[in-house]
Amino acid sequence: MAMNNAKVYGVANYVDFVVGDFFQLAPSLKGDVSFLSPPWGGPKYCQVESFKMDMLQPKDGYSLFKIVQSITPNIIMYLPKNVDLAQLEELASLSSPPLTLEIEESYIGGKMIAITAYFSRNAA
Repeated sequence: MAMNNAKVYGVANYVDFVVGDFFQLAPSLKGDVSFLSPPWGGPKYCQVESFKMDMLQPKDGYSLFKIVQSITPNIIMYLPKNVDLAQLEELASLSSPPLTLEIEESYIGGKMIAITAYFSRNAA
């Protein structure tokens, strides 16, 4: 589907699609930006007041973030609406050099469904 969309929008020549186990491929990858939408653990994420980064599967959010930083400092994470924002700020501030963090809330029908966290070296 993504390949078809890239063709439809005329950007197929600018996008490289890589299929495989991310954790095996990551050491050999370099890119401009990385978009992550890791599994949240199913509907159970709604049952906790604050979704912690260590609840992500199959690797915790801190490990995942560290791996992705070896690919690019420009990281986008699609996360549950109840994610612990202080932990996202911690990811940004503990990076070397520290990263800029911007949070976007996603709504459907007036109800927040998720957040997208944008990490980068440059101001947003």
